[in-house]
Amino acid sequence: MSGPLRLSAREILALVCDSFDELPCPARDSASDGPLAWPGYGASRARAAERTGETESVVCGTGTVEGTRAVLIAFEFGFLGGSLGVRTGDRLEAAHTYAREHRLPVVPLVATGGSRMQEGMLALTQLQRVARQSALTRQAGLAQVAVLRDPTTGGGWATLGAGADVVLALPGAQVASPGRGYGRPTRTRPRTPPRRRSRQGPRTRSWSRGRCGRRWGGGCGC
Repeated sequence: MSGPLRLSAREILALVCDSFDELPCPARDSASDGPLAWPGYGASRARAAERTGETESVVCGTGTVEGTRAVLIAFEFGFLGGSLGVRTGDRLEAAHTYAREHRLPVVPLVATGGSRMQEGMLALTQLQRVARQSALTRQAGLAQVAVLRDPTTGGGWATLGAGADVVLALPGAQVASPGRGYGRPTRTRPRTPPRRRSRQGPRTRSWSRGRCGRRWGGGCGC
């Protein structure tokens, strides 16, 4: 049985949007092997760029969907597994900022494996950064509609998927959380109220000694 169809970022945008205009990418200077000088990281990025035609794992812009203008965020899974690095965080932050400034809803088209290991803790901090942007967009009263593609796992699901107002998923898409309670915005089940203790206080048990000297509850019967 064949798995779900994995489209590139540009292909999914072409299917969803009537028109699309890419937002300018924030400029950031960094070493070829990234902020941690991870050996081979620059070469991996170059191969990913050549293979996908993208310079980062996400494409952000404005588009019209069924006559409604919105900010769209499309992940390119072919670029290092759609992972989130510092530059990815730059683009996501810029997209949410543009949405708030122009009063537009945000539509993330998510396909990611989570944080980018070559950037270590700096990549993990992008999850908090993106979650903050999502919260600010929600406070501004703007809708967020997430579409989960295959696969959507790790922190990408927790911040971009679970944090949206409406969450949709493509048929057969693999969706996985990084752990119980991680990034969960609300409880999925109502909390069970604690049991009320009896007003009569704790139970007590009477003890007695038999003629044999042994101690038994209710007597030993000797």
